[in-house]
Amino acid sequence: MAVGIPVELVLDTGDGDLEQTEEELQYLLAELSELELPSIDRVTRAPAPAGTRGGDAIEVGALLIGLGGSGALLPVLLGLVQDWLSRRQSGNIRMKIGDDELELTAASDEMQRRALEEFLRRHGE
Repeated sequence: MAVGIPVELVLDTGDGDLEQTEEELQYLLAELSELELPSIDRVTRAPAPAGTRGGDAIEVGALLIGLGGSGALLPVLLGLVQDWLSRRQSGNIRMKIGDDELELTAASDEMQRRALEEFLRRHGE
C-alpha cells in the first residue's frame, strides 16, 4: 500500500514484449529502491471473475509509489525516471497523481523540460 502521496508509474518499452518490460522494470526498481521511498508496490489487477481461472495478477510494468506526506521526493523521483529513460534511449513512463498524468519519454527536449516543471509546480510543496 502506498504511503503518503501515491504516484502510479507505468513503464512501456514500446515493443509489446511483456518479458522485456518486466526485465526493464526490475532494473528501474533496483534504482528506485536506492531513493528510500516510503513504499514501492506492484500494481495488481482485479481478481478474475468467479468461475474463471486465475487470481490476482500483477500488471506488467506498473508500480504504485508512496512519496510520503510532503511530496518533497517528487522532483527526485522525476529526475531519476528521466535519467533512467535517457540512458535506455527508448520507451516511455507514464506517471499519475490522482487525475493528473505526465508521460516521460527518452527524448530530452525543451517541451519535455517544461512539462516536467509544470507537473512539479502542480504537485510541489
